[in-house]
Amino acid sequence: LELISRYLREVAGEAEPGSKKLFPGLLGGPGRPGAAGDAVMEKALETLRRVGDGVMRKHELAFQGMLRKLEIQQEEDLQSVVEVAAHVFSDGVTNWGRVVTLISFGAFLAKHLKSIKQEQSISSLAGIITDALVSSKREWLESQGGWEGFVDFFRVEDLEGSIRNVLMAFAGVAGLGASLAYMIR
Repeated sequence: LELISRYLREVAGEAEPGSKKLFPGLLGGPGRPGAAGDAVMEKALETLRRVGDGVMRKHELAFQGMLRKLEIQQEEDLQSVVEVAAHVFSDGVTNWGRVVTLISFGAFLAKHLKSIKQEQSISSLAGIITDALVSSKREWLESQGGWEGFVDFFRVEDLEGSIRNVLMAFAGVAGLGASLAYMIR
């Protein structure tokens, strides 16, 4: 809940109130309390920002259409998000892309809530999305390693670091070759 709530509030431009740590077993797998869980949470939030923001940009028109159909004007209207969550997984396929799409739609909806002066409903929205995921997909989430598995799935290779390593190896070989050539003379 904390991760989803923080992301929704960030996207909506809201400051994060006191954190609630519900469903801690989904952080990085069971038994990851304290600093290790916090580190996983920060990496997961960073990953969610990167991936979720991309999903929102890519699907903005679809999200706008869904928002118009749902006609969300007050907190009571948010229960329709449960139906959206059920529809996302209605064909029985569960994957991180669909999880992120649901959370990204929630973030899009959080921006809408703020625009209609209903930002106090963002916490309820985060709770609804979390409940939908945990109640129907908990086993899948845990089998995938929770938020730690999410971070691993969307890991971006450090291309710059890889290139640097190749260049350093090349420079080392070239330096060794130059030294040998100098010594042979």
